[in-house]
Amino acid sequence: MFKFILKRILMVIPTFIAITFVTFALIHFIPGDPVEIMMGERGLTPEVHQQMMKQLGLDLPLYQQYFNYIGNVIQGDFGESFRTQQPVLREFFTLFPATFELAFFALFWSLIAGITLGTIAAVKKDSWISHTVTAMSLTGYSMPIFWWGLILILYVSPWLDLPQGGRLEDSFWIDTPTGFMLIDTWLSGVPGAFWNAIKSLILPSIVLGTIPLAVITRMTRSSMLEVLGEDYIRTAKAKGLSYTRIVIVHALRNALIPVVTVVGLIVGQLLSGAVLTETIFSWPGIGKWIIDAISNRDYPVLQGAVLIIATIIIVVNLTIDLLYGVVNPRIRHQ
Repeated sequence: MFKFILKRILMVIPTFIAITFVTFALIHFIPGDPVEIMMGERGLTPEVHQQMMKQLGLDLPLYQQYFNYIGNVIQGDFGESFRTQQPVLREFFTLFPATFELAFFALFWSLIAGITLGTIAAVKKDSWISHTVTAMSLTGYSMPIFWWGLILILYVSPWLDLPQGGRLEDSFWIDTPTGFMLIDTWLSGVPGAFWNAIKSLILPSIVLGTIPLAVITRMTRSSMLEVLGEDYIRTAKAKGLSYTRIVIVHALRNALIPVVTVVGLIVGQLLSGAVLTETIFSWPGIGKWIIDAISNRDYPVLQGAVLIIATIIIVVNLTIDLLYGVVNPRIRHQ
């Protein structure tokens, strides 16, 4: 087991190095001059431009900028935003609760709905129910996030009286010490604030969770069909156990093992999908922060955000990989 864990951890190191290099290279090849965007072209003399380039460290060769950046990251310094002059790490953790809250609820409902629909589709194999679930999951997977978001804003929001953007309506004034709106509105005691925060989560979490729902549904259906054909399931049927108990107690528990491994990939999809979702719904989280940084050529923010998000995804996948090795001894032996 120790060798298995060590091998998985060592595999993370080259992945992390590759991410830092590719991210740094791609971001620095984005067209546009960050100094001109910060200062504006009017009144920007060559002397001031050169001084700002030197102050920001952009006058150094790219390889030197890269090694300086890596050295600072190792010390926990992700630099300061060109636009706000605030530490990138501080800005990230200020905005992260909004994205975490959105991603958590998107994953929560997509897991419950996906496992339920996938199980029903497998149990009702070759029926109209199974075909409908399969078609819906394929549609959900291929549907563009921005289009789906606009449909909900234009038609579902007015129909159900749901907020079209933001985490809380402007009529509510509360302190946000934790950054998690549901917790803060609950603690505030302001009438209606908590319910409004929940309503504000509904549309963006539906949009963000649609693709994970499709993936989980198809994975659960495929895994359940395989498990339902195993010998121990036929033995359970021969013993006279009810079909409901066979499905829930024996089949579903084993069918969920492959689904767990997909969660790591889904976390990455949620964080990347948050970029578009937060922009559509004016959700003040990491995704919207990244879009603003791209517009302003804010290199430290882009590098820091991508690196931190990549680290989160790597850690989540590593944890799931290790847990999968615990529940499935064959993986450890391989």
